[in-house]
Amino acid sequence: MDVRSAYNSGITGFQDASAQLSQSSARIAHAGVAEISMTENQAPSESQSRSTERTPISLTTELVNLKVAEFQAKASAKVISTADEVLGTLINTSV
Repeated sequence: MDVRSAYNSGITGFQDASAQLSQSSARIAHAGVAEISMTENQAPSESQSRSTERTPISLTTELVNLKVAEFQAKASAKVISTADEVLGTLINTSV
């Protein structure tokens, strides 16, 4: 087992989870802003109405994406932790 490969896999997974978390959070925040402006009886600008028509945001889907990102981050942290333990064991046995 290549310990560097395990570290890289863990770090890549953690970065992917972080990116997914950021994207889902931004979508939820954008959907909330759109809802607030609609409830204040403000007419949305032409660009806002086009963007919301093209990509409707499902709050449920984005919350599920947040939970998936959480599990992905936890799994990636476990991979990094395990690789660290393996490396520690290798160092201790060679000394």
